[in-house]
Amino acid sequence: MRFELRHLRSFVAAAELGSFRKAADGLQVQESAISRRIRDLEDQIGASLFIRHTGGVALTLAGQRFLTRARSALSQLDEGAREVGSIGRSEVGHLSVGLFSSIASGFVSRLFAAYDE
Repeated sequence: MRFELRHLRSFVAAAELGSFRKAADGLQVQESAISRRIRDLEDQIGASLFIRHTGGVALTLAGQRFLTRARSALSQLDEGAREVGSIGRSEVGHLSVGLFSSIASGFVSRLFAAYDE
């Protein structure tokens, strides 16, 4: 299956808010974009995720099951992005440096201590 994160985010927003219009407002996109993303997602999955009515939308049984998985997937991806971002900003991880013992004292020691802080 091939769908994009925006499909999952649109689906979760619509499910949580009970409306494509409210989901569109929350995600700052057109309502038609939400509707199209949901339709594309339903086509890819092969099941209707929502019951559409004049007051909004309600999840089908398939939609309820998929919501649990979609939330989990988005949570995992968000956590992974935060983790990788903190590594990229040198907030976590480790640094290995090889030095000759003759220059490993003095200013180099203070430099590493400052970097560690």
